[in-house]
Amino acid sequence: MHNKPNISMDAVELRHRAEARLKERHLEAGLGRSVADTQRLVHELQVHQIELELQNEELQQARDQMESLMEKYSDLYDFAPVGYFTLDQEGVICEANLTCASLLGLERSRFVKRRFGLFVCPDGLASFNAFLKKVFKSKARELCELSILREGQPPLEVRIAATVSGSKLECRAVMADITEIKRAEEDRLILSKLESTGILAGGIAHDFNNLLTVILMNLELAGMASAAGGELVGRIEDAKRATLLARGLTQQLITFAPGGALIVNATSLSGLIQESVGLALSGSRVRSQFALADELWTADVDASQIAQVIRNMAQNAREAMPDGGMLTIRAENIVFGHEDHPSLPPGNYIGLSMADQGGGIARETLPKIFDPYFSTKQRGEQKGMGLGLTICHSIIEKHGGAILVESTVGVGTTFRIYLPVSRKNIAPAKTAVLKRSARPGRILLMDDDEDVRSVLGATLRKLGHEVELAVDGQSALNIYGKSKELGRTFDAVILDLTVRAGMGGQKTMEALLRMDPAVKAIIMSGYPNDPVVLEHRRHGFKGALAKPFDIGKLQELISQVMEKQPKISATP
Repeated sequence: MHNKPNISMDAVELRHRAEARLKERHLEAGLGRSVADTQRLVHELQVHQIELELQNEELQQARDQMESLMEKYSDLYDFAPVGYFTLDQEGVICEANLTCASLLGLERSRFVKRRFGLFVCPDGLASFNAFLKKVFKSKARELCELSILREGQPPLEVRIAATVSGSKLECRAVMADITEIKRAEEDRLILSKLESTGILAGGIAHDFNNLLTVILMNLELAGMASAAGGELVGRIEDAKRATLLARGLTQQLITFAPGGALIVNATSLSGLIQESVGLALSGSRVRSQFALADELWTADVDASQIAQVIRNMAQNAREAMPDGGMLTIRAENIVFGHEDHPSLPPGNYIGLSMADQGGGIARETLPKIFDPYFSTKQRGEQKGMGLGLTICHSIIEKHGGAILVESTVGVGTTFRIYLPVSRKNIAPAKTAVLKRSARPGRILLMDDDEDVRSVLGATLRKLGHEVELAVDGQSALNIYGKSKELGRTFDAVILDLTVRAGMGGQKTMEALLRMDPAVKAIIMSGYPNDPVVLEHRRHGFKGALAKPFDIGKLQELISQVMEKQPKISATP
């Protein structure tokens, strides 16, 4: 806005005096002024007039440029990607741009002239006050990070940089939203912790699975020695199933570790779903109701991992209904088009839903439930580290599927899982029947764990085989070499992959192949995802056993090796 000049009385008087003087000069000039002089004066006046016009044009252009610059400045100020504001020494907001208003979630008029501390989360108020004092005291640029409150929205993580102004009465501040940066930093830290945990789990997996192998084999030997149909047999079968499921506990954490590959096979999910839910709800007052499609498609999955996901979901439902209730489990065949699911490509899927009747999850909490270590439980109140749902999310994503959650407070929560359909056909599962091998053979077994050697040796003898035991690779080579010299070859060799302070299965196999290219060997390991186990044929092995395994798997694989059957797959 431009104000009209206020002409004072002195200026008016000056004007009159100037006009009077000009008149006097004209009188003094009298008739003596020539035509040439008059023309020259007219010319000068015209020149001065044009000069004034040019000066006015330049002033107008300068004013237009200034207004344009001011408009640009206002736009840059208001629509900058960061919030700009000024504070006085009491922390009162003197002025602010529109971005600042957007970050606070308020109109500018609602927070200007108010204390900025009113918008700081209570636990950060002391830090903000200390920061403000430091800004005015140090006269240097200072930084702080805070959580600010927003009306009707979750708190926002911000970084504020401020410096005192030239007047020393205000400070200029810049506020940037760092919520996503902080979240990314936290995620990287959590994933790093999970990876370290996974590596640690991988380190203990060998010993853990050795113990499970000993437990499982002894249970099976006890079952074979028990009277058929007795109560003891049923108890033994329950313990065997729990032992096999326990393998998934270590596998959960290995999911986050490097090399934590899935052991994928075409699988029918109906039985897996019912067994996993039953195990998780056992002993609780929660009832289950199944609605599974009669001809449910198969899926390419790691059965132990998917079983763990289902158990985690059922366990969550159990905790959500401590006084009992109904857990409804549905599974159906689904065909997704191009726009039917935002995170999945079009194709055939198996849809699994698990709906409880618990208290539900609050809307503001719902987006966080898959975050690592997030839990609504009080530590010590219930078991768990807040990793269950994170692990479920990771497992489903690794399978190329998706997991979603819907919840209403006071009504309940529904988890929905989608898994891609397998392109392979699977034969109906056959019940394994324990029996003596059709042809007894000579078997060399190498394992550095005394308990594993003992129970596997007893099991193989129970199946009718002659067994030689070795504690490490060098011992196995010595036994194999002496037997070969005597003309007593081994029909099969079982080698443990990892041996402490000795030659392991892979190096032993390399030496055996040099000694006898016709050797028929099986690799055995407590590391189910080791490349040697997953790609055992590349290393000369005829088959693989992942600990823990039952007698049926052991017997089947040995029979295949001894009978030279062409197709032998790794035991999951």
